Amino acid sequence: MNWKIPRAGTWGGISLLIVALSSPHSLAKETPSAPWQQLRTVGQGEMNWLWFKLYDATLYSQSGRYEPGHYPQALTLTYARDIERSDLLTATAEEWQRLGLGSDADRLRWLDQLAALLPDVGAGDSLTFYVDEVGFGHFWWHDQPLGSLADPQFSAAFLAIWLADNSRDPALTRRLRGQL
Repeated sequence: MNWKIPRAGTWGGISLLIVALSSPHSLAKETPSAPWQQLRTVGQGEMNWLWFKLYDATLYSQSGRYEPGHYPQALTLTYARDIERSDLLTATAEEWQRLGLGSDADRLRWLDQLAALLPDVGAGDSLTFYVDEVGFGHFWWHDQPLGSLADPQFSAAFLAIWLADNSRDPALTRRLRGQL
């Protein structure tokens, strides 16, 4: 058989393919969907309780350095075991109390807001807390948005659990800050 393909058809098809491959829609697949994926790793470490690993933690910032109060920043926790939401909330409340963060009313309000957002976690689950440029906090669960809190005081208090000088695990804090 003698197939004749019109030149305009061949070049037209190639032109359409080139346009499709260079369109913003095709490039969107390469662009990070979660805002912290554009940040640089500051440090990482793991949290253990007795001989049990609880989670891996990674801190991110725009510069790749820990700069308190300079946002955006993000903290990702990847859990190694099942932990119920109520236990996460209790541990958070205890740390805020121990660190002296916020007033009693602030802590109660923050815990109520967290209770509406946080799920139970299981081994392999990933929870990211992203603080945007203005200090608002956004929770992401497996790279999907969970909800936001437009309260810079909450954001600072939540990050302080891991980053404060007097945190529960100073070695983890130093690792997250990139100091080890």
